[in-house]
Parts: sequence; C-alpha cells; structure tokens
Amino acid sequence: AEGVKHLALISGRTVDNPRLLSEAISAGCSVVYLEKPGAPTVEQLREMKLEASDANVQICMGYNKNVCKYVRKAREFAAQTPGSHVTFVSNNTYEPTAESLGECFERNAEGM
Repeated sequence: AEGVKHLALISGRTVDNPRLLSEAISAGCSVVYLEKPGAPTVEQLREMKLEASDANVQICMGYNKNVCKYVRKAREFAAQTPGSHVTFVSNNTYEPTAESLGECFERNAEGM
C-alpha cells in the first residue's frame, strides 16, 4: 500500500545474508537491519551495498538478534498498529560444537 514501510531484520547464516538481503529488497523492504559480519567477503558486502543503494534501501549494520532493542520495539509497534504483523524466522543450522562453530568462523573470517 502507498506509504506503508517494511522493515527486515536479517540474522541468518553469514553465507545466506546476500540472498536474504535480495529477498528483503524484492519484498519491498525500505530498511534492513543486518547482523554483522553481513557477508562472507568484503566484495559481497560491496555488492550488497550497491544493490541496496540502487533500490533506495537503507541498511543498518551491527544488529544483534539477542540484545537488539529493535526486536522489542517492533513487537510493541505491531501490537499497537491495527493490521500490522511481525514475523520472526530462525534458521540456526550450526550445531553447538567446537567443530561446527570453528567451521563457521573459518569460513567467514574475511567478513569478521
């Protein structure tokens, strides 16, 4: 609808974030909170920045799903706004083991 703003909070696997950003832009989001490091490589971060800029989408980097006040504020806003809704989707595919987390940090070192 005209004048309606859409916000995305992206906190996925680092390797999935470029695709998730594209999907958020395609869905009409005008603001994206992107959890660090954002992408596996600096080059992918540059491509994401260009894609967002071309679509006039603002990206806020550094969002952290575990402590971010924006999650609470989004829920509060939705509760007070007729017809609005908030959907949180979680896809944490890492096992809580040293091997799995070690692989995550090795693969995403440049983006860190």
